[in-house]
Amino acid sequence: MIQIQYLSEPPKLAEDLSGDAWANLTWHDNFTIPGSVNAELVPGTSFAMVHDGDSLYIAMKCGVCPGSSAENFSHERVHVVIDFDRDGSWGGKFIGNADGFLSASTACRGGSRNSWPGEVEFEVGVGAQEWTAVMKIPLRQLGYQQGGLRRVRFNVARLNAVPEFWVCFPVLAEKTFWEPQCEMAEAEFERPELLLPFAWRIERDQRARLNESDGKTTCRQKVKTTNLSAETREVDLHVWFVGPIHPPSEKIEYCLRIGPGESHVESVELPVPEGFNYGFASVALYERDSGRCVSENRFLIEAELLSWKKHTIKRADGNDGYTCHAAQMQFMPQYEGRNTVPYGLAAMENSEVVCVAMAWPTESTGQVQTLVTVSEDEGATWGEYLALPGIHCRPVMLAYLGQGVVTFEAGDTTERFRLFSHDHGRTWDERVDVAPAPDGQPLGFEGNPLIERDSEGNAIRIAQIGQTLGGGAPHWKITEYLRWSEDGGRTWPQVISPASWHYTETYAGKTYEVGASEGSLVRAANGDLVAALRTFVPVWFAEHPHYEDSLEGTAVSISKDNGETWSPMKIVFEAGRHHPDLICMPNGDLVMTVICRVDFEGNQLASYRRGCDAVISRDHGVTWDVEHLVVLDDFPFCQGEHWISTECGHLSSTLMPDGSILTGYGNYLAGGVLIRWQP
Repeated sequence: MIQIQYLSEPPKLAEDLSGDAWANLTWHDNFTIPGSVNAELVPGTSFAMVHDGDSLYIAMKCGVCPGSSAENFSHERVHVVIDFDRDGSWGGKFIGNADGFLSASTACRGGSRNSWPGEVEFEVGVGAQEWTAVMKIPLRQLGYQQGGLRRVRFNVARLNAVPEFWVCFPVLAEKTFWEPQCEMAEAEFERPELLLPFAWRIERDQRARLNESDGKTTCRQKVKTTNLSAETREVDLHVWFVGPIHPPSEKIEYCLRIGPGESHVESVELPVPEGFNYGFASVALYERDSGRCVSENRFLIEAELLSWKKHTIKRADGNDGYTCHAAQMQFMPQYEGRNTVPYGLAAMENSEVVCVAMAWPTESTGQVQTLVTVSEDEGATWGEYLALPGIHCRPVMLAYLGQGVVTFEAGDTTERFRLFSHDHGRTWDERVDVAPAPDGQPLGFEGNPLIERDSEGNAIRIAQIGQTLGGGAPHWKITEYLRWSEDGGRTWPQVISPASWHYTETYAGKTYEVGASEGSLVRAANGDLVAALRTFVPVWFAEHPHYEDSLEGTAVSISKDNGETWSPMKIVFEAGRHHPDLICMPNGDLVMTVICRVDFEGNQLASYRRGCDAVISRDHGVTWDVEHLVVLDDFPFCQGEHWISTECGHLSSTLMPDGSILTGYGNYLAGGVLIRWQP
């Protein structure tokens, strides 16, 4: 392990590193070319790491390589990566050129980048046989964990102008890989207690929002400050706007007292100059007694807010054509550079919308990440994602129960549980285990639950559809269940298995068990219960070598006795469209949104269109106007002969206060998509 040595006095950023304190440091000179067997050391290349209790210094010496000359120094650079959390989720990237220019940024595991929290000093010296570089990073800019910072993972590299030595790294012990070109090792701070004053985290709580009033533009930025130490601390928070061509705004100051491990969110209104394109909200924390700056960061503010944009939905006219209608569309924010899928949307009585989502796994983790985000402006902009610790599942059956209570269930059958929030989705402080099906098997879910409410809008009863899965494709052994809860989803004492949702069908001399799996529920305006069910792949496709569930369809079943008995399933979409979600509109119409994984009609591929569709019933679910299908969003896709494969799935819809519908679905190529539209 490399030691980050401590110096009681700050070293000079000198062009010559042979004297001063640099001469007495430990220099690591075992640089080799990666991938070369029995590679010789690259001569004249070494690095050192040191701190003085206020800044971290990284120095490199780069001598002339064989076959080169000092004239090539101007084409060289050094590359440093520091992973502060030591888990590969994010880090600092620093690229220093021999001409004295430095690029500093943060990089996330998924590939996204952002500006570095503050200014970094960089000094270069070029001599006849060697060029040197020293980087000075204030400790207040580093990423800290609970209890301070003792170790980091790091990588240093030299990029030469000589092809044989194009890139070289030091030989590192106990190495890991953060990126293919970044071989990471650990470094440990000497005198780590000197870093405890910097145990803070400043981050934005949501993307900035611009407001215009009386011809002036202001930016509302929520700043979240977390005390990572073990004691209560008093600090002053300073926030100001900095633009590339405009002078800084006046600083806005707040006096904060934050307990150990606690966070404080401050909503700051910053004036922004007229006609700006982008700038930064600069934030800094100062110790109350000493005035020492102990943490800083900056958040990008753009005139482009990436909110609603013009969009067109298409309504089929029954003659192979469409009429176009105005709507709005946007993409869900990425999480650490990863695309997300909005599994649940719920409008709440405080005009906020809560979304539970899933971020796709990375190659390094192999796990999805369950996320929650809240919009305070009916979906126009979204707060920062809350990544639920240790929760790596599809979040399904989202329900807003009233009085700030939000709940969802784990959508994976390996571990069954339900989470609750009591503050409109900001924190999740309750977890309960979910009982299995009557046959002891775990239940799987996806769709929207039925939520029965009292006169004040509070949930008094919940119903949801689930299934148990056995066997294997195409001979699945699926049992469908409908269950009821009267305590917000904590217990489910009433469970039935509707016989009409399961039957057998014979094709080519073989008999298959067919029926439904996941589903959604709604109470129609006439009092009937309507279930939209995902049906099996048509039996004529069961033995096809490219069989997959993208060809599953959608059917409807109706109960007139409050769920005791159900009508036979009536097919709405035979194949290719499923993941149904149901909404009862104020005028009594029922709206069903579905994923279009395969545009399939009359036992053949109708088009290469994939995306999200909707269909309406005006007779309480008895019939559905497929002839006037609404295309909410679509894109072309075909994977050659595997034309059944798709790149979209999973959706949720919620009714908004103005009678519009907010629909979200997963476009696996582009990310989570939100559409606001009128049926």
